[in-house]
Amino acid sequence: MKQKLAGFIVRTRALWMALLLGLSVVAALSLSNTRVNYDLTSYLAEDTETKRGINLMNGEFSPISAMSVVLLDVSEEEANAQAGEMAALEGVLTAVHDPKEGFREADGHVYRLINVNMDADRDEAVLDAVEAQLAHIGHLISGGAKDNRNLRDSINREMPTVMAVSCAIVFLILLAMTGSYVEPFIFFAVIAVSILLNMGSNWIFDSISFITFAVTAILQLALAMDYSIMLMNSFDRLLSQGLAPRAAMTQALCDAFMPISSSALTTVAGMLALVFMSFTIGYDIGVVLAKGIVLSMLTVFLLMPGLLTLCAPLLRKTRHKALHISGGGVSRLSSALHGALPLLLIALILVSAVLQRQNVYTYTVRNIGEEAQRIGTLFGQSNQLVLLFPRDDSDQGIEKQEQLIERVSALTANDRPVVQKALSMVTTGKAAMTYYDAASAARMLGRSEASVQSAFNMLNIETPIRGDELVEKMSNLLHAISFLIPQDAVEQLEQVKDQLNTANTVFNGPHYSRALLSLDISLADPQNHETLEEIRAILRDIYGQDTAMAGTLLALDDIAISFSEDMRRVSLITVIFVFLIVLVSFRSAVIPALLVCVIQGAIWINMCFSNWYDGNIFFMCYLICVGLQMGATIDYGILLTNHYRVQRRSLPPPEAAAQAISLSLQTILTSGLALVVAGFSVGIVSSVYYISSIGTMLGRGALVSVALVLLLLPKLLQWLDRWVAGK
Repeated sequence: MKQKLAGFIVRTRALWMALLLGLSVVAALSLSNTRVNYDLTSYLAEDTETKRGINLMNGEFSPISAMSVVLLDVSEEEANAQAGEMAALEGVLTAVHDPKEGFREADGHVYRLINVNMDADRDEAVLDAVEAQLAHIGHLISGGAKDNRNLRDSINREMPTVMAVSCAIVFLILLAMTGSYVEPFIFFAVIAVSILLNMGSNWIFDSISFITFAVTAILQLALAMDYSIMLMNSFDRLLSQGLAPRAAMTQALCDAFMPISSSALTTVAGMLALVFMSFTIGYDIGVVLAKGIVLSMLTVFLLMPGLLTLCAPLLRKTRHKALHISGGGVSRLSSALHGALPLLLIALILVSAVLQRQNVYTYTVRNIGEEAQRIGTLFGQSNQLVLLFPRDDSDQGIEKQEQLIERVSALTANDRPVVQKALSMVTTGKAAMTYYDAASAARMLGRSEASVQSAFNMLNIETPIRGDELVEKMSNLLHAISFLIPQDAVEQLEQVKDQLNTANTVFNGPHYSRALLSLDISLADPQNHETLEEIRAILRDIYGQDTAMAGTLLALDDIAISFSEDMRRVSLITVIFVFLIVLVSFRSAVIPALLVCVIQGAIWINMCFSNWYDGNIFFMCYLICVGLQMGATIDYGILLTNHYRVQRRSLPPPEAAAQAISLSLQTILTSGLALVVAGFSVGIVSSVYYISSIGTMLGRGALVSVALVLLLLPKLLQWLDRWVAGK
């Protein structure tokens, strides 16, 4: 069956080449159709409080986004004027400068803060408009729209550099390790087609996360190069034995089907384990990378045979002596230390297994932008939390709102107030909630008491009336008798009415009202959970269970709560998937158990070292690297174990282990170095914490896995020879 399939592929190689190259052109043209999502909260499970709050808020209000704008060396009048211009921009809900709280003097400069709330669907346009408005004024800006723009710009700027550096180093590795100057070019042609097919087909999803967008291509390069190397090496070996190119390729495909398929399946298994995360960014990353691995395998099977066969004469003409790394040194090192080195490595694994349980994980960026950092230093942190509660416009409802704002504003953490600013209908729209008689109404409107009393008499108002009702009644009256009233009085009342309508739009929906809290606490503060619990308790004490909250702080708290379960689920599913695949390949329960234990040990060492060296671990690093490290590097163990079993047919265990190392070392180092280089390239070049931390940890994990496979696995195979040899 394999022989027939291989023969068919070789016979129709021109058709496959034309088809895949044509599809890659179509995929390249489709790259711009993929939407990149920078909002991690959109991947939260539907049953989390953040998701419920967002869904409720989106049903009642337009989504809201906050931005802090700081003006340098301007007067209070200028700051108020700029705030007024911002408030008039399309998409801006409120723009407020507080002369007292929004003023700082530092470093010989005056800083004035304007807090802007805007429609989240228009925040990028608002940011552009604000930057254009302030082009002639020194300013600082922070907020979600600015963060997303910086993130997008960093990814677009840095990822081509990462890819170029990684490709250059991988090219040099391949040039040294392969036997022809042409082979690296064939490899890159095949991997380029597979990457284009993968990235160009991502338009089938509604969107992909920015993490997926940033790391997919580089990881696909590193993870899938094994397949090309296996087929190339097999083809080279058969050519050197005197076979014609077509016959050599047919046999090479037969020989490579099983190892390449097994290798791809273990990697895909590691990726698909991420699909089972409750935080659905795992589904996003897992599916896209798994698709990339499958496409890489198919391009190796369908495109590379045609390219290698076509270039066979050129391969012969450009032969050079490949760098051959003997496994003798590794074998001698292991033999010289007898059983000491494996025992030390086993002890290291056990210690790491215990210590990594104490790892501290972080759920947000470690470093914020310079402007955001400066604003935070001057005015404190400003992380927005939205409180949602049943709408009640009665006097009792207003009293509840006032009680809510008063109680949350009194909260402290680390002996500092938690709430920097609280906005709601009873703060921004306070004048509308106040009761007025003729005298106080005259002061509010800037009119004489006699003229206002006349209006009260005409409206039959005999007792104090609430501001919103008063404005509505007087507006109707002034329109009816506008020919008797000065125009400026009509305009002033219309302005008051517009302000009231804006406050209603921002804070009151059909069924729910909301309050916007600016919290002066860091996203990474360990007390955030306790602070959120206190705010939640106050909200429910006043309004009962029919309430909700939303905001980045709450989203990170929800992610932290789900992470422990996701961590166990991903680890367990990865191990089960990989175990079953290796079990089918070797038809032995001992071998998959042994290989899984070795790579799991490498994961524990990696995580333990990462926590010690880097500090807190970004949670996505663990989840992605567990899947990648287990799925990708267990191939090295499979390769070495397979060689050991073959050599045991004629050699005793020590010699079989030494020979297995020698036969495997070239492939393991070539593939392992590519994964290490790709990981560390991402870690070093990228300034985006989410992405650089994943790259660094993956590179380090690949290094540890290679070391354990070469230094520990051979001795374990000898110790368990009775169950491993397969005689």
